[in-house]
Amino acid sequence: MNAALSRAGRAALALGAALALATGLSTSAHGAAGSFTYRSTGGTVGNFVDPSNNTCFFFEFPASRAENNTNTRAKVYNSAFCGGGVVRDVPAHGTVDVGGDSLNSVQFVP
Repeated sequence: MNAALSRAGRAALALGAALALATGLSTSAHGAAGSFTYRSTGGTVGNFVDPSNNTCFFFEFPASRAENNTNTRAKVYNSAFCGGGVVRDVPAHGTVDVGGDSLNSVQFVP
């Protein structure tokens, strides 16, 4: 009986290790893959590469255009804190142009 329990324990341990390895290596749910670029009307350019999801990123300067070249939808805000102000959805591989320098932050939403 002791040998049977030992085999069952080893099998459970192997299954648990395999599951931990498979789920531990998956990073697709943690961030957007690609780059997000924002531009001012004066031509100044800033970007974020492989940004984390559900995190507010502040622009270094107010922007008029946002290019989302990631695999995740982005929400751009007029406010600097991803909370207030006009929200624009920018789909994955999409662009938004608001005409004036009024965009100040972005959040990536899976």
